[in-house]
Amino acid sequence: MAHVNTMMSQLLQLIPRHVFEHLVDTHAWQGPKPRTFTYWSQLVAMLYGQLSSRSSLRDLVFSLNQQAPKLYHLGQDEVCRSTMADANEQRPAIIFEQTYHQLLARVYGEMARQRQTHPELKIMDATTIELCASTFPWAAFRARKGAIKLHTVLADLLPQCVVLTDGRTHDLTVAKNLAFAPGDLLIFDRAYIDYDWLFDLHQRGVWFVTRLKANACYEIVESLETSAPEPVLADQLIRLSSPHGQAAYRAPLRRVHYQDPETSKEYVFLTNRLDLTALEIAELYRRRWQIELFFKWIKQNLKIKAFYGTSKNAVLIQVWTAMIAYLLLFWAKLRSTVGWGLLELTRLVQTRLMERCCLWEMLCPRKKAPPPQLLLFNVGAGI
Repeated sequence: MAHVNTMMSQLLQLIPRHVFEHLVDTHAWQGPKPRTFTYWSQLVAMLYGQLSSRSSLRDLVFSLNQQAPKLYHLGQDEVCRSTMADANEQRPAIIFEQTYHQLLARVYGEMARQRQTHPELKIMDATTIELCASTFPWAAFRARKGAIKLHTVLADLLPQCVVLTDGRTHDLTVAKNLAFAPGDLLIFDRAYIDYDWLFDLHQRGVWFVTRLKANACYEIVESLETSAPEPVLADQLIRLSSPHGQAAYRAPLRRVHYQDPETSKEYVFLTNRLDLTALEIAELYRRRWQIELFFKWIKQNLKIKAFYGTSKNAVLIQVWTAMIAYLLLFWAKLRSTVGWGLLELTRLVQTRLMERCCLWEMLCPRKKAPPPQLLLFNVGAGI
């Protein structure tokens, strides 16, 4: 009988070990040299905590050590809690960040082979993760509350860009430091509206769709035609009329006033895209909800709200390993042929993480060949 590794071991095969070790050799000089608890062991232990949903560092170490007979094929040994805590506090988080980007490139390569990528559409937003100010004093936010912000650019349901800051950093501050290519289509909410930045995007050939602020001052340049049955109340070319707006954005903009047929709620969109219909503009902004669902999913299914360490470095490592775990699950779903959703796959992995079973036979079952007697019967019938 062929040997079958644990499901955890099969998932880790998606991370090239030699690539990870190269990242360690490149960046490990920033931290202490490990004796026995290697960087790979740390990554495996943190991913185990993410995929098995361990609630604390003590819970993670205890649960992992109970799997001692199965740790060999993970390149892992039993873990000491103090060693794990010191590693998360002292070892450079950039190794795990770069591992995430390496794995992201592999996932996009797989999607390109399946012709499923549309990287020009990018959804941008940020979510706040609240922390205790006394336990995490470095995460300044409010007088009695701490927080970090997870700034994300989502493309094809994948976090193409992830930036972690303290809770006080404004969303727009991070967005201005991101690079976008000509032809990219950005979708974001009103928190990112800065007319100087929007005009800079426009000059660089970057498209955007957002919502117009209620206090915006503008004048109508031209009213575009809209068909009566459509839920589009107005489709107009406008020009900003306030002194600041005129100086910041020196080109026409498109204003689309839309009413949702189901809820009767009205939305006013702002874009520099003139070649699409008003309904297509409304549909593009509706897809912004994908990033809200992404934030909700990772908060509910990964460990990014309760942390195993209190230092900034430990929090960064845990968030990056959560993002790596998301990519592993997404990749498994991408290669699956049974049509499972990401939540179903997560439950499967969480339940059978350390069992010896063939993950790919469950995700890509082979068609069973008919019995030989039936084949002979069919041949005889053909004669």
